[in-house]
Amino acid sequence: MDKLPNFIVIGAPKSGTTSLYYYLRQHPNTYLPVQKELHYFSYKQLKENTNGPGDRQVLNSLCANRDEYDKHYASVRAEHAVGDISPSYLYYGVQKQIQQELGPIKIIVMLRNPVDKAYSQYMHLVRDQRETFPFYKALQAEESRREQGWSDIWRYAESSLYAERLQAYMDCFGRENVHVIIFDEFIKDPQSIMVSLFKFLGLNENVTVNTQEKYNRTGKTRSIKVANFLNQPSILKSFVKRITPDAWRISLRLKIMDSNTAEKDEMDGRSAEYLRKYFSEDIEKLEELIGKSLGWSGR
Repeated sequence: MDKLPNFIVIGAPKSGTTSLYYYLRQHPNTYLPVQKELHYFSYKQLKENTNGPGDRQVLNSLCANRDEYDKHYASVRAEHAVGDISPSYLYYGVQKQIQQELGPIKIIVMLRNPVDKAYSQYMHLVRDQRETFPFYKALQAEESRREQGWSDIWRYAESSLYAERLQAYMDCFGRENVHVIIFDEFIKDPQSIMVSLFKFLGLNENVTVNTQEKYNRTGKTRSIKVANFLNQPSILKSFVKRITPDAWRISLRLKIMDSNTAEKDEMDGRSAEYLRKYFSEDIEKLEELIGKSLGWSGR
């Protein structure tokens, strides 16, 4: 039990969790697995929703059982903070499973303006050559895709509702054990955010980490051939996986992906207006829950 996580970053997707992973790994008293996202506690739900393009391939890279999960933490030594960063946990509400297996751990959640997050999630799949619909059409297709068993990443708007899901984690683990990071503040002053997070985790706050690089950007694809190579199975990729260390291979993939990502187009006005109305009530509930005005309603 001592080798298993004592903190989990539960989400949300496209809210800076990849950058946070690489910043946290720089602290000498923190342990995170080489594979950033394990999704062990939500694997059952993810397995039930694999009918979207590329969904099953993603599932194959995740952690299917407790034995696999334990192996990711076999290298833990005496690190004070041991973590799991799996952004699907917020959406799927797996707080009871987490508490049952890991006990009273600390929870971290990163939240982004849901309009921006929904669009970034859409552009993530555009970048990966999985999404072919224009954004507004994709938003209207959410319900049918969910009914057909497509994964949560396709639920751009519905998966960006935060208040009730965050409340469930606070109720389960205690409000004092849930640390909320706002994406805009993280981008603006990542050093201060990391100091606050280190304090929450009981770590030395005076450790300096390099927060200059941003990871897993979304945008338009520069080369479709490169995107297809990165995101589709191939004999060459299988060979590379067998002969290269995981950390090196994952880092290289991120660098290639970033260099192949151009700036994304502006969101169309119809989609923006639709999402502002869709999220207005949830934003109010969230602000009341965390006791903070976020300034998201007018964006």
